[in-house]
Amino acid sequence: MMRARTTMILPFPHEIYDDVTAITPAELRRLGVRGLLLDIDGTLARTKDPAPSEAVSRWLGLMRRSGVALYVLSNNKSPARTERFAQMIGCSWRHRSRKPARRGFLAAAEELGLRPEELAIVGDQIWTDVLGGLRCNMKTLMVQSTDTYLWYFPLRRLVELPFRRPRR
Repeated sequence: MMRARTTMILPFPHEIYDDVTAITPAELRRLGVRGLLLDIDGTLARTKDPAPSEAVSRWLGLMRRSGVALYVLSNNKSPARTERFAQMIGCSWRHRSRKPARRGFLAAAEELGLRPEELAIVGDQIWTDVLGGLRCNMKTLMVQSTDTYLWYFPLRRLVELPFRRPRR
């Protein structure tokens, strides 16, 4: 019996930014990105914040005006939080996406009408956002987490440390 060959994916992000507002429409064009899949917690806002900051809201407006398609892709168990953020942004959404599983990423691509290669995931975690995006052949834009106050943050960063550099 023949076995399917699997390829191990090393989760190096394509690009790393200090925060989401450092990502520009020009940078997205350079990468061939027409749409963004956006993580909420630690990326657009801190886990307990009810809304994105004013700076992030302005950045989201800039992305929309630049013609970038937006989609909230979250592992949040609460549909209410995910839906509230998506409504503020004015885009479609999916909660409990089970990142890094491919299903949520590919469903978002289909809903946006874009090929996976035309999308980038913007997130703060290597083992969910970056790995899931790479498994679907999407660009991966990692940002520094806004959740540095969480008790487990230092441990998470230690585990991610070998991969916290752009893919080359």
